[in-house]
Amino acid sequence: MAESITYQLEKFADISKAEALHEKLESYLNDGVNIHIDASQVERVDTSVIQVLLALFSTMEKQHLTATIKEPSETFLKAASMLGVSEFLRVKH
Repeated sequence: MAESITYQLEKFADISKAEALHEKLESYLNDGVNIHIDASQVERVDTSVIQVLLALFSTMEKQHLTATIKEPSETFLKAASMLGVSEFLRVKH
């Protein structure tokens, strides 16, 4: 069984953080661990970060690993809903 790690999204998850987020999540992916994204502190999130998460979920699924969003903030839920990706990210608003 694969190990799991939790990654805390920053309060302001926007384009200025997207590249660093991608690199960090990719390193976890290369380690073959399940990833739990804690989105509880998110006060602002933009499309670039959502795209990074979508790519992560897609790749993890192909590698038979699990990615989850834990305790998404209201802001995160609204953004996912507006972008039409709530179901893919398995979050409900």
